[in-house]
Amino acid sequence: VQTISYEDIGGLGDQLQKVREMIELPLKHPILFRRLGIDPPRGVLLHGPPGTGKTLIAKAVAAETQAHFTSINGPEIISKYYGESEKQLREIFDEAAANAPAIIFIDELDAVGKARGLGGPAGNEEREQTLNQLLVELDGFDNRNGIIVMGATNRPETLDRALLRAGRFDRQILVDRPDVRGRK
Repeated sequence: VQTISYEDIGGLGDQLQKVREMIELPLKHPILFRRLGIDPPRGVLLHGPPGTGKTLIAKAVAAETQAHFTSINGPEIISKYYGESEKQLREIFDEAAANAPAIIFIDELDAVGKARGLGGPAGNEEREQTLNQLLVELDGFDNRNGIIVMGATNRPETLDRALLRAGRFDRQILVDRPDVRGRK
């Protein structure tokens, strides 16, 4: 269970309002969203410079909504054994479905979601297979049951365009450096 709250994060101005609208409300009130015919987001991308609190925001949302929280680091997903990365992703999504409302947080999303074709002529087949599995999982789960995937990256420009399509990580929140008051 997460114990971090929004008050623990300095400098959350507009970002806090966006987080509440895009993530907190659908997790706390999924039935209301269904009644109104609103599709909650499947994925929300937090992006900005290193050290600005993207991971803290994800943990705070889980604590504030009392949602099950699964966190994984992008490079940890990539396995040296063929097929293990896809299996691990399936297990993470199955666990979230069993424990909804839930947040799946993928830190350093660019390690998995780097644009295809940028890895050199041969590419990295295991990473590309893992990216494909992530896209399949994003398309395959029912987000009306209170599951949201949050991703964090310092370099959103390197992400594969397929990740940013509608119904995937189509909602984005810039987490910039806090101002002087936020730093205090």
